[in-house]
Amino acid sequence: MVKTFGMAAEYNIPMPHYHSVVWIDHQKAGVWQFTATEQTHTAVHAHDQHQRVHSRKSTHGGHKSPADQRFFDDVAKALEGTHEILLIGPAQTKHEFAAFLNAKHAPLGRAVVAVETADHPTDAEVLAYARRHFPALDRIGPGA
Repeated sequence: MVKTFGMAAEYNIPMPHYHSVVWIDHQKAGVWQFTATEQTHTAVHAHDQHQRVHSRKSTHGGHKSPADQRFFDDVAKALEGTHEILLIGPAQTKHEFAAFLNAKHAPLGRAVVAVETADHPTDAEVLAYARRHFPALDRIGPGA
């Protein structure tokens, strides 16, 4: 399930974004996309939000369930048109998503500029991550 918030979302107008920051875990992702004057936020939820992430036995030999490819595809769709991507989140999902982008959405995979650990930041903390990695965004004031 995908929900988009922001000026362009209200009218379903595609808006080109240069920078994106994604907070992702195995159940949900938040995608913030920025230009110098606008921003949108898209929430993407895994198709099976109640799936077990860890299992006692698995067919692929490990103890972790495989990533939800449809969920990753939905997050990738939310990133279309972006030029630079910062991936943040807890555990390994952010790395699995980066590998998925490289394998299935190569232009987006090449756009990943950093992958960092972040537990469960507030929206303001996510935006601070973005501003640190994308200095041009410092011009965006509060509430932009």
